[in-house]
Amino acid sequence: MLKNPRNSCIQDTMFPHHRHYHEHLSKNLARLFKKRDVGDLKIDLWNAFADSGLMGINDHDCSALPRILPTSYLPVIERTSRDLTEALMRILSLPTGAIRELLPLTPVSEFLIKEIGVLKHRRQRITGSMRFDMAIVGPPGPHNPPKLMEVNEIGFDGTGRSSFIQETILRLFPALARKVICFDTALSEVRNMRRMGKKFVRFQYESYNWEEEVILAKAKKVGLDIRLVLPTAFKVKPDEDCTLLSRERVWRDGDAIRIGSDPRPPDAFQVAYSFELKDFKEAPGFFRALTRSTTPQYSPFITGLIAPKTILTVLADQKILTKLIGKSRAERLAATIVPAHLLAGHEAATLQHPSRKVLKFADGMGGEQVYVGKKIPAQLKRIPARDHRYWVVQDRIDLNTIDVDGFLSRRRRVVADLGVFIHYDWDGARFTNFSVGGFITRATNRGFKVNVSGGGIQVPVMFEL
Repeated sequence: MLKNPRNSCIQDTMFPHHRHYHEHLSKNLARLFKKRDVGDLKIDLWNAFADSGLMGINDHDCSALPRILPTSYLPVIERTSRDLTEALMRILSLPTGAIRELLPLTPVSEFLIKEIGVLKHRRQRITGSMRFDMAIVGPPGPHNPPKLMEVNEIGFDGTGRSSFIQETILRLFPALARKVICFDTALSEVRNMRRMGKKFVRFQYESYNWEEEVILAKAKKVGLDIRLVLPTAFKVKPDEDCTLLSRERVWRDGDAIRIGSDPRPPDAFQVAYSFELKDFKEAPGFFRALTRSTTPQYSPFITGLIAPKTILTVLADQKILTKLIGKSRAERLAATIVPAHLLAGHEAATLQHPSRKVLKFADGMGGEQVYVGKKIPAQLKRIPARDHRYWVVQDRIDLNTIDVDGFLSRRRRVVADLGVFIHYDWDGARFTNFSVGGFITRATNRGFKVNVSGGGIQVPVMFEL
């Protein structure tokens, strides 16, 4: 049992009040939280997590104080997310030559095209999910859509945990449940998977986390059987704590993917972890077999072409956006797209005003290889000139700050992003299913990178009725 969560304190970092808009709870909600006492709530939250039996659920800090946005802001997020997703899907549906001409190649995308064959063996239908890493800058209102910082595809985190965190808090705080609405991200995900069939396989590496456990439980509710498999193509053994994970031979029988001795192929499969170039190079033959098979892939490898940070430079071009989704929607989306360009050819301008820039490696993940402000000049000196085309310079934005109170920390003011989960089914020309499935916020007072793995905190997102 957690008795004193305030023992593990994190020192505050001050964010300039004139630059960062601070979000407050409404008066009604502030009175509600005063009655419940957040200090007691976060102890109850810790204990509920510990009692859940989910593996490692208490390893990362979680705020008992949610981020609560006005419900009137939902249509803004949904419209923006649909415009973005359609633009990205239309890119992936272009002729092969047009895609290669449009998208700047990165080490990963080049490998996907040349070695894995994602363009040669692609399908018209693309079904899967994304997480847009966004930020609200200023008051959330109808004329202030969130800003896009990154696009995440294949193996990103948050889908299961956002649902479980919210459900637990509302169960512990029923008075709050009557005042807000929130989205069941995991349920939205498995419903979208269910569109591809009843029998589903998720390929893991050597382990899984508590998020997968939540997703498996949600899948049962919609009649979806998800099997967790470690392919023998990966020369690792399963983590002994991951009892739901089986190590199996995965092979291609004719055009279909087969799993071990199972007499029937799955209806669909998913590769459920994030990829760096070294991951693809570990078993390229296996990934080529997956790409060439007729068994559908959820969030297929071709979506890895729109995941590099270089996609930000494409979306920042209004002419391209207009061709993809039309003039009016492109103009509307302009308020969401943060100006960005390749480092190559813009070195001098980047060094001239580094305090207002963010430097990102195109294939970086988990908040690594992202440099803000004063750290940019030193990093730029380390990057060989030939690799400048793999780095993106994005204008720095002043993310809103919020108050959090974590069960591994104390109440403090933090800078916060807004993770928006998208679930889609695209037939090559239009959506047959599209939904904003849920939200999560990552926040920190240690700097301007908000990844939980870098010392940040998980914050549930709700909308006030």
